[in-house]
Amino acid sequence: MAGFDELKSYVDIAIDYSKDKVEGVIARGFMSSGSQIRFSQNAIDIGKRWDEVRLELFMIIEGTQTGYSERSVTSEEDAKQAVKDTIAFSKKLPESMFFAGVEEDTHSYRDLKGAYDEKIDDFTEKAPGFVNAAIDAAVSEGAKRVAGALKFSKELSFFKSSYGPQGSKKMTEYDLNVRAFQDELDYSGQGLECGTKPNQDEKGMVAAGAKAGRLSKQAIGAVQGDPGTYDLILSPTVGANVLGSIPDAANPFAILIGLSPLGDKMGEQIGPDFLSVTDNPWIPNGLACASFDFEGTPTQQTEIIKDGVLRSFVHNTTTAKMYETSSTGSSRMLGLGEGLKMLLPNSSNMVFENGNHSFEELIENSKPTIYVTSNWYTRYQNYQTGEFSTIPRDAMFLIENGEMKPIKNLRISDNTLRMFANIDALGNDRKQVYWWEVEIPTFMPTIRVSDCRMTAATQ
Repeated sequence: MAGFDELKSYVDIAIDYSKDKVEGVIARGFMSSGSQIRFSQNAIDIGKRWDEVRLELFMIIEGTQTGYSERSVTSEEDAKQAVKDTIAFSKKLPESMFFAGVEEDTHSYRDLKGAYDEKIDDFTEKAPGFVNAAIDAAVSEGAKRVAGALKFSKELSFFKSSYGPQGSKKMTEYDLNVRAFQDELDYSGQGLECGTKPNQDEKGMVAAGAKAGRLSKQAIGAVQGDPGTYDLILSPTVGANVLGSIPDAANPFAILIGLSPLGDKMGEQIGPDFLSVTDNPWIPNGLACASFDFEGTPTQQTEIIKDGVLRSFVHNTTTAKMYETSSTGSSRMLGLGEGLKMLLPNSSNMVFENGNHSFEELIENSKPTIYVTSNWYTRYQNYQTGEFSTIPRDAMFLIENGEMKPIKNLRISDNTLRMFANIDALGNDRKQVYWWEVEIPTFMPTIRVSDCRMTAATQ
């Protein structure tokens, strides 16, 4: 991996070379090293590794005409060429309808705790042993076949703005996805584990394997579930995807383009009075921790929901001016499809308050209850009102009189706002969830929700 001085030099070159050519520029340099281990049929298939140095540029050409680029760089000439190309491209773009400036003040930034594993280089040799331990744990719990992937990486970044702010950051991260199967594919289970210090989490990775294997065995004999209205117990994995969408939608841009149901809900009771959710960029082990945002504004904890009441949105400089408030240090370059990125506000780590109920207490319910352990393919029929559907994947259980019976082929077809309001209990097992169905790292306990609509999966 290239040295930090080399990385900083690319950023300095980009800033200096942009002088007198544009109104303003933010340059970010990244050097990263990552690995992935994939496994199937109870054995490791392949290991991949990559190293990269790249440069991000956000250009303010004049007024509200802006542009962005990202590319790998290996020399001073690469950095200069990136500036030339970004300026040429940006001058062809129309003025932005959603830009009102960036951070112009310099700041000091807090030190992040728990964001970097000092022994990350040693983990490359340890990782196959951790993966095999997770596989063995799944098999010992009854799995016939185990598959999945472990990804881990380290990254050093440096940013500088022509307006003054600058700072650096180093972080490590990992995420493990384990799927366990019986002879029939319908009988499956999933285990997830993620964080910032892989060297310290062999126990968590083994537990993820054991959970996947145990659920796959418990799913044996699953029968067709009956459509109807049930109380649902959602694992942290499912809760983060379905219920985490509500605080994630506390975003002015999403509201303005019709992708949020919270546009007129500020100050309203949208959840139970025992529920609070915070956007927390400083929580130890959080995958989206940061002490400053893309513009160089210091990050902060933002209380999105307090005692069930919607209290705040996340903001960058632009949306803060629109709403006549202050930035929450939540500025990001967000992809909008086909390579397009815009400078927008976005969440960091979404943290639900932990509950005080054990799993055994959650299933003590006189009403028919379904426990959903994982889900895929969440789709919205109407983002503004919250109508959606999602398919439970892997083990799912009907709970009656404290007994869990495996079922299959049902779909959750409901409304996220209504479900959020119907949360009636929180587990005491909060964990971080992050995978392709949960793009915002979300700290979530098991959650019980009353009166949810389940339909046949084939409909």
